[in-house]
Amino acid sequence: MIKAINKKGSHIGFVVSFVIFVTFLVFLYTIIQPVTVRERSKDYILDYLTLNLIGNSTGEMTTMVVNVVDPILPGKACINLQNMIGDGEGEIPISMKDHLSFTANGESFLYQESGQGFIVNVGEGFQGIITIIYSEDINKLPYVSVGGCDPHSFPTGYVKTFSEIFETKMYEINESYYADYEALKITLGIPDGTEFNFYVYDSLRSEPPIISAEIQEPPIDKSVFVQETPIQYADVNGNKLFGFLKVEIW
Repeated sequence: MIKAINKKGSHIGFVVSFVIFVTFLVFLYTIIQPVTVRERSKDYILDYLTLNLIGNSTGEMTTMVVNVVDPILPGKACINLQNMIGDGEGEIPISMKDHLSFTANGESFLYQESGQGFIVNVGEGFQGIITIIYSEDINKLPYVSVGGCDPHSFPTGYVKTFSEIFETKMYEINESYYADYEALKITLGIPDGTEFNFYVYDSLRSEPPIISAEIQEPPIDKSVFVQETPIQYADVNGNKLFGFLKVEIW
């Protein structure tokens, strides 16, 4: 005698198994989902902090060029630039006269104020383009007088103002980090419960870093989020350098 198969019981078993499986998936999601949300939140904070560090390290810089058409005479090592200081077009504001950088071919020249102009030590026989950079974040190089300069008005041009990351401002943030860490977190918009370190490396990522803002070693019992951003910045004399900003939060 052939027994009939209980299809109703098999169907109920399938439904129960399916419900158990779905319940397991829901349980698994409730465990994983907060971690996912938290990681996305930390990624957002990491990007936000990086942008704020760069923004608070940025200032204005103005450049102009001077064309030394004729070579410096033998026995002379400097040029005397006349009628350079003023409020007119192509002139350097009075407030910037101690925040200048005179450079050519990667070399920075010493200078001193002379009347409404500047005496700049460029070396014997110099001829070519001198780039003048001024910004409140540039510090004047010490000057050693060499004398023997003939006053001359050279043509200037290519005056342009733009934003630049400054090494001096990065050092100021570094000082604030150690002086009042909690106040700096508020300034940078870092929420409670989030800690951070930041570092500035040269173009070769040499150790130790140029700037190291590190209150403590990153924890080993929780996730640490790290982001490294290439940057171009100006040093205290206005020279353009390349490096990396590394930020870590947890």
